[in-house]
Amino acid sequence: MLTFQYDFDARVITLTFAGRMNTLAVTKLNEMIENEPLMRNWKEDEKLVFDMQEVDYIASSFIRICVSYAKLAGPGRFSMTHCHPFVKKTFKISGLDEILNIS
Repeated sequence: MLTFQYDFDARVITLTFAGRMNTLAVTKLNEMIENEPLMRNWKEDEKLVFDMQEVDYIASSFIRICVSYAKLAGPGRFSMTHCHPFVKKTFKISGLDEILNIS
C-alpha cells in the first residue's frame, strides 16, 4: 500500500503508493505518513516525491493529501511521478496539474 524510501545523496523522500486510493485507504495512509520518522524529521531542503506507478484510482481525499504536502514542501520541492493516465486526468480536470509537478 505504501513504502518510504530516502535517497541520502539527492536528499529526496519518495513515497510509493499502490492500490486504489479511496477514502478508506487514504485515512490509513494519512496516519502512516504522519507517523513515519522520515516525515516527522523532514527538512525544508529535502524534496518529496509521490510515486504513483501502481495507483489507478484516487478519491478527493487523496487529492487533499497531495495538495497539503505540496504546500508543506514549498515551490519546486514536490512532485508526483509515474501517474496513470486516469490519475493525470483527474488532476487536470481539477486544475491542479498547473500547481503540482505531475509526470
